[in-house]
Amino acid sequence: MQKYSYIFDAFGSSFGVSGNWPDCLKDISAWYALPQSKISGKPDLSLQISGAKIEEIDRRLPLPSENHKLKKGVMLANENFDYTSYADNERQWIDYARVGRIMIDYVNGSAIALMCGSAMLPTYQKILFPDYALDKLLTSRGIFSMHASCAVVNGKGIAFTGNSGAGKSTAAFMLMQKGMQILTDEKLYVFKKDCYRAGAVSDIIKVNDDSMSRFFAGRDSYSEYDVIAGEHYLKISAATKSAGQNQVPLKALCLLEQTGFPQTQITSVNPTKLVGGLFPVTITGTSRRYKAAKFDFIMEMLENIECRLVKFGTNMDSFTEKIKELADTL
Repeated sequence: MQKYSYIFDAFGSSFGVSGNWPDCLKDISAWYALPQSKISGKPDLSLQISGAKIEEIDRRLPLPSENHKLKKGVMLANENFDYTSYADNERQWIDYARVGRIMIDYVNGSAIALMCGSAMLPTYQKILFPDYALDKLLTSRGIFSMHASCAVVNGKGIAFTGNSGAGKSTAAFMLMQKGMQILTDEKLYVFKKDCYRAGAVSDIIKVNDDSMSRFFAGRDSYSEYDVIAGEHYLKISAATKSAGQNQVPLKALCLLEQTGFPQTQITSVNPTKLVGGLFPVTITGTSRRYKAAKFDFIMEMLENIECRLVKFGTNMDSFTEKIKELADTL
């Protein structure tokens, strides 16, 4: 079986992906918007994804004892998949019935996945195996994912958060229609270097049929990576994205509130009010140490960047102008 090997630059940490499972690995360089790393030695973070017969998985990647079990649940992908998660102090396991198993080792910055069968579509394999592993490994390096979309306005990152249905994707798509780059429509990575910086690991966004007709009909600024059950996975091309730019200074975090009125208004807001919108993917993981580090990072960040309440109007021009005005003040 053909072997695949890639090394990406994930915000300054080299991330190596290798293995022999083609469904997930053969086009993973198209899935990520991370530049290729030029290191010659061992990467900082690594993931190996290999095929295995289902009866081999327990022997090759054993689970810990029952007292390390966290929860059982059902993951909705192209169909329902039962899963069970486990953790000890520095490792995490997730076992997906009929699909595969992954183990993440935070101390060594590595992950191993064994895959079996083809019940799960390749796009979901990428989300639940390499994407999930990279997210958790980056957390151990002080790079944290947040539930937010983000647009680049005059070289400045303007992020949007809020509860489900608040309009995070719509806000980003509106700005893209006006020629602005969007980093992500859903999961934003934030870290502190010279300043707080926002980034995305992939330039693939998920768009439903309604948003396709509203924002993407007839456009040549993307290619269609996949279509599953009426959801379009679009790879945003260089027509709207500067080559190699997957991170920018994060200057403002905006809490979206849809009003139904035409005009958009932007006001100051208590930073703590933004935590709830970030919560769905922000305070996750298994290690108490990393959960605490992530929470502390978020609270410090909210005290040091501009936080705004955006009463999101229905008039696209009004919204765009208000966001441009906000960017001019930062």
